Amino acid sequence: MAAVDRASGDRGQVKLDPLGGSAVVAVASMNKWSASFAKEMYKATAFGDLNQIYSPGLPDVGGSLGAFWDPTDRTLFSIALGTVAPFMHLIPNTLTPTFLWKGLAWLDAGIDVGQGGMVTVSGNWKAAGNWTMLP
Repeated sequence: MAAVDRASGDRGQVKLDPLGGSAVVAVASMNKWSASFAKEMYKATAFGDLNQIYSPGLPDVGGSLGAFWDPTDRTLFSIALGTVAPFMHLIPNTLTPTFLWKGLAWLDAGIDVGQGGMVTVSGNWKAAGNWTMLP
């Protein structure tokens, strides 16, 4: 990848539809997200093999979210305390908004308050359905 194709993380975005549909909207004050698509590996080592052999399973899709607390946007906590898996878009850079990962996800949420720092919100997510990468 050429240097001009590199992107700053300051234009990342998280969009959610709390009802699990496809009408996603940006979540306020988000400042971090991560996603992992690591596959579960099954041991497939037989007698006589010279090293461990593995066979890949399905990806264990999940990650984390981070934000500054915004008293006007309770989206993450409403979802975490609810019973519906929201539809989520994870966008690395809004300058290329059609490059994203999307799918249903279960979310949890927490809040961190401490003297000498900003009040932050964080959570983890796990796939609640099939995830895809676009384009």
